[in-house]
Formats: sequence, C-alpha cells, structure tokens
Amino acid sequence: MKKKKAVRLRWPFRILIVLIGVTVVVSSYYPIRSIYKLCMHNYSFDTSLRIYRDGNYPYYINKEYNELTNLYYKSKDYQKDKKDEYMRITYLERDNFLPNINKLLDKGYSVDDINKIYSKLSDSFIEKLTKEYIFDIIKYIDIDYFKEENYDRYLKYFNGNYQKTVLYVNIGLDKEYYTDPNIVDTFSITMIVNKYNKLSDGFVVPDITAISKDFSDGETYMTKEAVDAFENMARDAKAQGYDLFANSAYRDHDKQQRLWDYYLKLYGKSYNDKYVALPGFSEHETGLAIDIKSPHNSVFKNSKEYKWVLNNGYKYGFIHRYPSSKTDITGISTESWHFRYVGVEAATYIYEHNLCFEEYYAMFLDK
Repeated sequence: MKKKKAVRLRWPFRILIVLIGVTVVVSSYYPIRSIYKLCMHNYSFDTSLRIYRDGNYPYYINKEYNELTNLYYKSKDYQKDKKDEYMRITYLERDNFLPNINKLLDKGYSVDDINKIYSKLSDSFIEKLTKEYIFDIIKYIDIDYFKEENYDRYLKYFNGNYQKTVLYVNIGLDKEYYTDPNIVDTFSITMIVNKYNKLSDGFVVPDITAISKDFSDGETYMTKEAVDAFENMARDAKAQGYDLFANSAYRDHDKQQRLWDYYLKLYGKSYNDKYVALPGFSEHETGLAIDIKSPHNSVFKNSKEYKWVLNNGYKYGFIHRYPSSKTDITGISTESWHFRYVGVEAATYIYEHNLCFEEYYAMFLDK
C-alpha cells in the first residue's frame, strides 16, 4: 500500500495563515486586556464588557471607580448621556435610586444638590422632589439643624431668613404658648422646659440636695450637680467681695401651681404670661434653675452681684436664662435674678455667642 504524500502549502499561503493568526491574536488581545483592566478597576465582568462594547473604555478607565456605574450600567434606567453626572453621584442603597436620580437630574437639580438631598432627606420626601422642582430646598437642607418633618411649618412661618425660620420653628415659635408641647420625660442638665416643652406627669428630679445655709436664706434645693456648682460660684464670688444667695430654686408641681394661681389672682393673666410659667412648663421644676439675690440691694439688677454673675456665671455652668434681648424667643420677660445650670461647656458657648438657651438647644441638642 502506497503512502500518501503530505500536502505542502506553498510559501505565500503559509504567510497568509500566519498573518490571519496574528490578526486574530492581536484583535482579541486588546479587548481582553481592556476588559481585564476594567475588572481590575473594580467593575464587574458584565459591566466591563458592556463598557468596552459601547466604546467607553477610555472614559471609565481614566476616572475613579464608581459603584453606581457598576450596578446600573446594564439597567434599563441607565442613561448613557448622563454618565458624567453618574460618576459624581455618591451611590447609596436606597429605593428606586437610579430612576429617582434620572428624574432629579431632569428636573434641574445639580449633582451637588442631589448628593445633599440624599444625605438629608427620606425616600418619601425625595419622591416629592422628583415631581416638582423646589428651588429653595437646598437653602433649607444646608442648615445643620434642618428637620424634614418641620418643612411644611417652615414654609408657613417663613420670615425672609432661612436660617432664622428653621431655628425659630424648631424652637416652636410658630405655635401658640402651651399648645401641643413636646413632652420631656428624661432628666439631663441640658434638658429644656419652656412654653413649648412640658415635663411629663410625675416627672422625678434626681439627687435633690439642699443648698448650704451659707448661701441660702432657707430650705432651698437643686440637683446635687447644680448645688455644687452654685456653692463653688458663691464661694469664689465671696472671696472677691460679692455675696450671692439663693432666693428660690426647685419647686415641685403643686408649688408651681400655687404660685401660678397666686399671681393670676393678684396681677392677672397678662402678668403670668410674662413672668410665671404654668405648672409642668417651669424650669424651677427641673431642679436646675435658681433665683439669686444680693443682701446689698433689694433689686438684684442694680446690685454689683448681678454684674459679677453675668460676667462669671458661665465659668461655673450658669447662664442668664431670660435676657431682655431674647424675650421674643424665650416668651418670658427679662428676669435679672433667674439663672439656669447647663454645665460649663454649654454655658461658655451660650455666653460667648450671645445666645439664649432655646437657640443653643435647637442648634446643637435637638437632634
């Protein structure tokens, strides 16, 4: 049996096959390398493949990795003409994130606006923004103490100043006194009790302690921390030639009721509205408020002790609670004798920034 002769390709055909092979290898090398680089850039294989097929490899490989692109590039909601915006949006695991991003962009919100909106607002509120452009929403949410739940109240109360509007509504100035108050049921040295914040029924003040007879005319009580601070202040004042005495401090609910009834009968409601709080709404019921007197002048405001406490009380944690410049906020006419213990840190800030406690509380504590 004769052996078949091996077929030998002529050299031109050999060269052609080699060229075809090289072409196949080279043409497959670049997409494989590009897809590999995208994968190493943290994009998934599917996303990397789609990016390459769309001709967007140079765009994405030269930009910082973006989770939004990785998750939604293959989504029906992904719009290629918005890729520049997508790259600058901080991805969050929120309901309908990409569809809402598209709607917000279409409504005219900038990328910076959208990042702020998602950092401050709930999904339900964002749904509202996807339906209408609210031109000043960023002015509101740029305020640190903005509260989404108060937004409708801000709109109704708006006084021409966004920051003051947010601050005053958070304080409660858009409400009638004693109407729909917040209920305070937890004790702290920075708790707030006023015409918008009421102590819960049966509220118990801890560590009620008598002030030393050296600095009090009678049985006068505060919480122990406040007593210690007042006695330290009174001792230091005395060493400098000033005499501070506690005239009135802690009152229980029944005593505050008797006081309200007494002054109501004596002077009428208009007087009480200015100077006397309803029971449950008085700081004296917290054990943190104190009325100070001077033995040298029956009118405390005219005494040298008054000026000393104004300028030094914060060092011991006390603030002048109802200054004349803040009556429209506190709802109480100025009382030169009434001071409140809030701790040194809060008192120092309030003193240095000329705030009343309502302002400080709304800005830093009411979260």
